[in-house]
Amino acid sequence: MQGGSVSVASPRPALTPAEPLERAPATSDTEIDLVAIALLLWKRRWWLALAIALATAVFAYYAFTTPPTWRAEVVVTQVHEQSMGGAASLANQLGGLASLTGLNIGGNPNEQDYQAVLESRYLLQEFITRNDLLAKLWPDPGKRPTLWRVVQRFQKGVVSIREDPRRGITTLSVEWTDPPTAASWANGLVALANELIRTRALADSQRNIVYLNAQAERTTDVDLRHVIFNLIENQTKTEMLANGRADYAFRVVDPATIPEFRAAPHRTLLLITGFVLGAVLGALFILAWDWVQRQRERLRRGTP
Repeated sequence: MQGGSVSVASPRPALTPAEPLERAPATSDTEIDLVAIALLLWKRRWWLALAIALATAVFAYYAFTTPPTWRAEVVVTQVHEQSMGGAASLANQLGGLASLTGLNIGGNPNEQDYQAVLESRYLLQEFITRNDLLAKLWPDPGKRPTLWRVVQRFQKGVVSIREDPRRGITTLSVEWTDPPTAASWANGLVALANELIRTRALADSQRNIVYLNAQAERTTDVDLRHVIFNLIENQTKTEMLANGRADYAFRVVDPATIPEFRAAPHRTLLLITGFVLGAVLGALFILAWDWVQRQRERLRRGTP
């Protein structure tokens, strides 16, 4: 009985120190693996240096052979006309006459129309056509591009518009290989947007005045004639404003100037990226090659 109790009690103290003994080798194995990786990379350092040199050379070639571009920016705000509120109140007094005839009593497009014109393809198409930029934007003489393709390239690769609703400003940017051209195009696009909106507002005002004069001659109601004459006066003010102000829809806060620092390519960043990418790819290649070699050695020895 005593011998049996001794044999039963003897395994219990042996199980207690077993857990820390099993955990210790795991930690040491991890440390040994990190050291082994470092030693392996140092042993194959010439391969690693070759990978870094190749990747850096590729990025350097791209950085120094890509034509540099400069970015010119013009900052504008939308013009708000306080006098247009009177036109809307006068239009309500016509009792639906304007809505039935499709008359634009306000005379001016709203702010959403202003921004839509600035971001429209039609603006870019008109700018390219007026300045004869087809050959300049598509220098390949072997192909005759359509105007649609040129506008598409101009919209995606040259012009960008950034709106800040909180501050109420819009920034139009132009990136091109020639700094003076970039600044000229940025200012020219804003000027053309003002011209297109002003021309449309002027045409609407003239059409409205003709229509209102015809309605005034047909009616004999004194109150209605008074409202119509007030609307004619308001449309005349809009016409005078459109003829007399260049910044009709967008007021230029900060015109584009000739940039002195290129926007792309970022050569320093590209060289750093090439160096880091080469180091990472080189290290992965060395580790993968070492793993393949060890697997081949195990298969040769017949060990699992």
